[in-house]
Amino acid sequence: MTTKIDIISGFLGAGKTTMINKLLEEDALGEGIAIIENEYGDINIDSKRIGQSEIEIKSITSGCICCSLQGEFQTAMKELIDGFKPNRIIIEPTGIGKLSDIISLVNKLKNERDVILNMAIAIVDAVDFEDFIDVFGEFFKDQIQYATTVALSKTQLVKEKKVDEIINCIRNLNPKGNIIATSWDKLSSQNILELAEQNKSQRDDYLENNHHHHTDHQNDEFQYWTMETAKKYDNNRLKEILNRLKENKYGKILRAKGVLSDEESNWMDFDFLPNNIEVKYIKPQAIGKIVLIGKELNKENIDKLFCTKLR
Repeated sequence: MTTKIDIISGFLGAGKTTMINKLLEEDALGEGIAIIENEYGDINIDSKRIGQSEIEIKSITSGCICCSLQGEFQTAMKELIDGFKPNRIIIEPTGIGKLSDIISLVNKLKNERDVILNMAIAIVDAVDFEDFIDVFGEFFKDQIQYATTVALSKTQLVKEKKVDEIINCIRNLNPKGNIIATSWDKLSSQNILELAEQNKSQRDDYLENNHHHHTDHQNDEFQYWTMETAKKYDNNRLKEILNRLKENKYGKILRAKGVLSDEESNWMDFDFLPNNIEVKYIKPQAIGKIVLIGKELNKENIDKLFCTKLR
């Protein structure tokens, strides 16, 4: 049995997990699904957000599967295929990995297991597109260039003119890939899947012509800070903390996410991007967790801000 490999990539906070949940919740992917979840920090947040217990999930943390954790990734893939025998494996790489390197690793796996690269979707945040392409050009452009489908997220938050400008930029980087610019709530997961999987011969030709030989790259410029805690956080205090993460004294925070309890034992799931902060209530969790990713992080100041033991 051939196992389909679906890569759903995207830069930090673009909406990779949201896309995966949409495809799962609307039952577009069928049965026998497994997921490889790659977290850059040493605490796993996203696998807890994927809401179906029957899905087999393997988490790989403390690095990037396209560079420092290649061996662990290959081992995890083989274990899933041999033990779980899935019809489909979804790979959600860390937001600061190169899609071309993930594709290269999957192509290597073809020599040892019966797999096919079914689709490679890149989620692109319309709100932060210009900032990310300017500051993180190499990593950001790579995800667009090697995607078979580019799906814009948060288009409802920006003007149509800006969306058109982003589409033109994507098309210049990726002449052959499909582009999804319609707000996801207007599309069914089946619509998305049909578009991402269409024109298989053209897709295979595209991937073959864009075959990438892996070269080592360093993500040393990116850092992470993590914390596990039983500390209680008032909702307003949490939002204040998240807003203060924009200050230079903490470094350049690109993404923060986590789950924390308030004084009444209500649990909050939060996401931080420089241009967007979201806090929502969720079911009780076993422990509070926080992950921050950025550059030139001042971990001492971050620790003081959260009033916890420095990790």
